[in-house]
Amino acid sequence: MRAAVVYNPVKADLRALEKAVEGAQPEDWDEALWFETDADDDGRKAVEAAIAEGVDVALVAGGDGTVRMAAELLAGTDIALAVLPSGTGNLLARNLGIDLTFLRASVRTAFDGKDRRIDVGWAEFEREDGGKAKHAFVVIAGFGLDAAMVQNTDADLKKKVGWLAYVDAIVKSVQRIQRVRMRYRVDGGQQRTVGLNTLMVGNCGALTGNVVLLPDAKIDDGRLDVAILRPKDAYGWLQVVKYVTVNSALLTRVLRRKRLIGPQKAVPTLGYGQCTEFKARLDEPMPVQIDGDPYGEAIAMRFSIQPGALIVKAPQRVSLARPVS
Repeated sequence: MRAAVVYNPVKADLRALEKAVEGAQPEDWDEALWFETDADDDGRKAVEAAIAEGVDVALVAGGDGTVRMAAELLAGTDIALAVLPSGTGNLLARNLGIDLTFLRASVRTAFDGKDRRIDVGWAEFEREDGGKAKHAFVVIAGFGLDAAMVQNTDADLKKKVGWLAYVDAIVKSVQRIQRVRMRYRVDGGQQRTVGLNTLMVGNCGALTGNVVLLPDAKIDDGRLDVAILRPKDAYGWLQVVKYVTVNSALLTRVLRRKRLIGPQKAVPTLGYGQCTEFKARLDEPMPVQIDGDPYGEAIAMRFSIQPGALIVKAPQRVSLARPVS
């Protein structure tokens, strides 16, 4: 057995990482291989190099962008992904119940955790000029307010205050994002039209700051969860914030986990749904994001799910039936 460690030198403490891997790796394993990511490719070259070596598990220490790239390349292979939280969001790690605080704990999970198969989402975007792009996502993709928020988040401020930097970005984004007309189809059904500010399509629902946006999302159910935000004014946005706050409350999460609360219901400003394919076309291009990273603007998009495509290392005592935050 052999492990590869893919690390972002800006996000990860190499010395601490080497010490943690040395202490957790089983004695009968071959010496781990190390791959440093390049600043200009989101870790693609490093992950591809690890795959070429035929390793059994890839330990990825970086931000959400590096983890997303690793998931995209490892999907459909027999190589397990082990997430070592190193960024601000750590979105996939949160939903897998991986320890976000202690590096040694997440490294131990990489070697002695359970192999779990999770779904991988795919987002295909069409630009206004006709150009197209396709990327995997393991948490949430979409367009509108969340994408504009990502674009407006100050990188230096994020380093200093973490997720609080998003508050400033939200204020800027709400002022910019207006309602847009969207024509869409769910699982190949009849075309529908809606006016909205934001579309979020998720594989799992827990975000930073203990926010649960998609309370019914399961990371291994073979389905996508969709949230359509359609407030018309400041009061509508307050309704959305209130609704998401209630969904994120500890009591609500516990009751839902014990199935004492039924499936999430839609409200006038926030609609929910589930599907395996979601196709949409907008009247005008909107900023898009994938797992917390901006990907320009798109005029049309298609979201689909690849069930059980990715093997991940998860803590022994954590169930993937519900998001963990």
